[in-house]
Amino acid sequence: MNALLARIDPERIAALTLDLVRIPSPTGDTAAVAARFSAALAEAGMEVEQFTGFPRTPVVIGRRRGGPGPSLIFNGHLDTVPVPHADPERRGDRIYGRGAADMKGALAAAVEAVRVLSEHPGGFPGEVQIIAHGLHEAPGGHAEDLSAAIRAGRVRGDGCLVCETGEHALPVAQLGLGIFTAVFRRPGSVTHELQTPPGTPNPIYAAAAFAGALRLLNEHLSTRELPYVGSESVFIGQLHAGDFYNRFPIEAQIQGTRRYAPQRDADEVARELTDLAQRSAAQYGVTGELTFDKVRDGFQITPDHPLVQAVRDAYTAVTGRELPLTGNKVVADAGIFAREADIPAVYHGPAGEGAHGDVESVPIAELARAARVYVAAAWRFLGAEKGE
Repeated sequence: MNALLARIDPERIAALTLDLVRIPSPTGDTAAVAARFSAALAEAGMEVEQFTGFPRTPVVIGRRRGGPGPSLIFNGHLDTVPVPHADPERRGDRIYGRGAADMKGALAAAVEAVRVLSEHPGGFPGEVQIIAHGLHEAPGGHAEDLSAAIRAGRVRGDGCLVCETGEHALPVAQLGLGIFTAVFRRPGSVTHELQTPPGTPNPIYAAAAFAGALRLLNEHLSTRELPYVGSESVFIGQLHAGDFYNRFPIEAQIQGTRRYAPQRDADEVARELTDLAQRSAAQYGVTGELTFDKVRDGFQITPDHPLVQAVRDAYTAVTGRELPLTGNKVVADAGIFAREADIPAVYHGPAGEGAHGDVESVPIAELARAARVYVAAAWRFLGAEKGE
């Protein structure tokens, strides 16, 4: 194991990270970076295919088979938020550029881990995979490409290590997330307030009633603490109505987020919010419609699961420190694997800075540390240490 870890090459990881970051890849337009990443997987000794259910965002699937045994997936996304950034560069011991921290550096670290495992003279049991997709960053994508690959039977495995978040604490649970939009309408046209017939329903009152109902719901949710992830929540981020101070509006709209427990699903919480919206609408004689855009369902994994133990043991072996357990309120892809593919999943990635911010970067030392953890975790999960 120590000999394998010593073979991790930080410069090779840095070079691939910079190559990937130099290729623009906003959500929904990742074919170019997918081609470069596919080449990197092939260079690392993997069998590579692309699932093209969404042609502009092919899902890259690399496999390296050893002997008999389980299969471990390293997962990540190649898309980035469509926010401008200064030109990519290496400055000292860090890589700068959009996607450096979120999360092309982590994928480069996974490639290095597979390369090192593949070079082991005694081989390894089981199989390692790397799966990368390009419809991750909401609202542009909700992992539709990854879900399609799962439904097509192209994603199979016994465990998945999602290579982001969880840098120095291991998430074993995650809340689900959906974005809701409630629209309250009345018939007729916009009129001056003094020329509007008495008794005309005002959709703003219905929106206000719905906002009050959401406040009460959030207060109720906050009293129920869930293991590792805290409480569920509902949040209002936008309320819009009317276009002028004395014109009687025909529509009011509320938009926000709903974060829900790992064992719940999007349809259940959408029905709950729809009921509240329709009751508020009926109270003030308008119509109420609610749409719920699922970002991800949540997930949970037992702390004693072999995958959890493998990652924790690997982290300790590499850093000399314990990896405490935690939960995620921020959503990522573990829920996709756990809920849609029935593949147990956890998170662990390198610690970068500035994801979605103005200046994004990742230390090369962190990329190398993550790669070492990936090697050690795969070694343990696949059972190679039993044959040492």
